[in-house]
Amino acid sequence: MTGCVCSGPGFCERHGCQKSRHWWRRCRTSSNAFQEWELGCGLGQGEDSAVPASRLIAPLRNVPVRDRPWEGACRRKPWDYRVTAAIPVLDTPEPLELVIDLLRLQTERPFIVVIDTGSQPDELAKIAACRAADVEVHSLRLNGVRHPSDFPAMAMDLAFAICRTRYLFATHADCFLRSRTLLNEMVDLCPRVSPVVGYELTPRQHPDWKGMVGHTCTLFDMPTMDDIGAGWSMRRLVRMFDIETHEPNPNRPNWPDTELLVNYIVRQAGYRPHLIGHEENFVRNRDDNIDHCRTLTGGLLYNQAHYEKAKVWADEAMQEARERIAVWRTT
Repeated sequence: MTGCVCSGPGFCERHGCQKSRHWWRRCRTSSNAFQEWELGCGLGQGEDSAVPASRLIAPLRNVPVRDRPWEGACRRKPWDYRVTAAIPVLDTPEPLELVIDLLRLQTERPFIVVIDTGSQPDELAKIAACRAADVEVHSLRLNGVRHPSDFPAMAMDLAFAICRTRYLFATHADCFLRSRTLLNEMVDLCPRVSPVVGYELTPRQHPDWKGMVGHTCTLFDMPTMDDIGAGWSMRRLVRMFDIETHEPNPNRPNWPDTELLVNYIVRQAGYRPHLIGHEENFVRNRDDNIDHCRTLTGGLLYNQAHYEKAKVWADEAMQEARERIAVWRTT
């Protein structure tokens, strides 16, 4: 049996845990203890054991190729989950933390990717602090875009590209889950009824929106999305219609928009999304599945009066989310 090669106490790249001096000595001297760590059931290797943030980023350094350093140090790998939850975020770390906690308490616990789309430095630092063994934080630091919807569209394109699971769950940083079994139910529906299951896009000033899904609460079967070449790029979207650029145009209200490309491609491939809910614009949408304040981020950026209204909704929704989390943690 290969002996332990840990150079000393501290974080163990091989076993993905933090070893005290006592644990390190046991790993070095006891073949039984070493074997437990090799099997992933040693001390400090529980699913929720802390992995230093500096050690979460793959590829690992100074690790033999035979130990697959590109797979990282997390005991449960991103591809060991069935679902990846994708959350674009901008300047709202407090609701984001609750959204993450609610996702972690789902009966179908997802791997989580947070994609920041340009937060202020102080807020970005708080968002980055959410990084954990089950949470990745990515950041788009763009110098400018042609359309305000480019930010979430680019974030969702990144989410599709880095998804390492069968399913991707698209949601918002101000959408608080109210059903603990929601992801489980959506995963059950997806292979049976449609490769896209979720909430309908809110009403738009063009006829195509009806029957489309938004990215508030939608599950995508990624093998199918790969097969049909699905994506979110607004550059790709306008090329489908022989339009040169996609700047906002008053003659095309709500077009282009974040979710249009993925929906058009799904339609062209002959699929119809299975709708499990509906929302309205500029209100608090609350049902058995979600509590979504539309829209905290949009108001923060473009409409201060609406932001003040949405902030009241969000504060109430966050308090209810905290209470829900406390109950879910004990049941």
